[in-house]
Amino acid sequence: MLVPFRYLLQSAVGREYGSDRYGWSMLDDLFDLWPHVMAAIAILLTALNTYLLGDPQYIVWCVAALAVQLVARAIAKLAYRGRGSTDTIDRWLRVFWFAAAGSGLLWGLSLSLLLVDATPDARVTILTVGCVMVQSASARAYMAPFPALSQSGLMLAMLLGVTVAQGDLLIVPICVLFVLFQIAYIRRLIKLRLAQMQAESEKNALLNQLEKTNSELKHANERLARHALTDGLTGLPNRRHFDRSLSDLLARATRRSETFSLVLIDVDQFKRFNDTHGHLAGDGCLAAVGKAMAETIRGTDVIARYGGEEFALLLPQTGTEEARALAENLRRAIAAVDLSHLPGSPAPVTASLGIASKAAAETIGAEHLIAQADEALYAAKHEGRDCVRHADDLPREATLRA
Repeated sequence: MLVPFRYLLQSAVGREYGSDRYGWSMLDDLFDLWPHVMAAIAILLTALNTYLLGDPQYIVWCVAALAVQLVARAIAKLAYRGRGSTDTIDRWLRVFWFAAAGSGLLWGLSLSLLLVDATPDARVTILTVGCVMVQSASARAYMAPFPALSQSGLMLAMLLGVTVAQGDLLIVPICVLFVLFQIAYIRRLIKLRLAQMQAESEKNALLNQLEKTNSELKHANERLARHALTDGLTGLPNRRHFDRSLSDLLARATRRSETFSLVLIDVDQFKRFNDTHGHLAGDGCLAAVGKAMAETIRGTDVIARYGGEEFALLLPQTGTEEARALAENLRRAIAAVDLSHLPGSPAPVTASLGIASKAAAETIGAEHLIAQADEALYAAKHEGRDCVRHADDLPREATLRA
């Protein structure tokens, strides 16, 4: 598909395909001084060739115009590099258009001054250099067509004017064909640039969508992982989470020679509670108890639903006496839970708690620690419930479950 001619009248092509970074990147190239240095060298060599083939009258003025052009573009380059953070792309596009028009005018003036009294051989070289400069400008015109065409147009108009004034009318159709060729060339470059920018824009859109999808997938996996480790009724960590946490925290305590305690909590007479008030009230009771315990423990502790009406509490860096105090606070918090809003308006429940602790220098396995806490819990149940017992309180020579 051909590129509409309206693109040739734009100061910048492709701005609709991206953010301002495209525009600033384009201006970085357009304000580059190196092409103007190369053009100045070409004109100076042309002036030298013209001088060697004859005695041009205006060679000094030619060099002066060239020097003005080069200095002006150097100043424009420095001004662009020192632009403020609030400057807009449109402002610098206008500056570039003015600078491009000035370059075309001064280049055309330099070559035209050489052309005035040049020998036939020198005239061929001058016109050839002019055409090469127009071709070079066209190669960059896909970024800013209108400024580039203004630059080339001014230079060609001045060369054509001098040539026609000297009676060489054949240059007119040749110049027209050359201009048409350059326009077709520029349109082709613009088409390629637009296709490239569209492809890049679509690629960025796909990458953004992929990043968004990956982020959503990551969050979904995190939610799934949390769900897999969370008890659906109480919202507390479940048995799987407890097992992992106990293994990790106990291993760390052993490695660092720190104290560690485990508390098993069992809601007293919960089967009777369920039979009396129904399973809906029983579920509400467990949820309320879990919430009360979660609000009572420290930030470093881990409370989990161990199974049924039984819960487990992990206490890192906690010795025997501190564990007793924390378990007692937990017992009181459970006893204070208000269940009157549940079906049947049940009275508050109580809980029995069993504790097992690891001394700082002691090495103990998770199963053995659980067994000790379970024995202490059984002792609390055996001694009337609604109390706290520690494994250290139990006789070593007897097993209460026997």
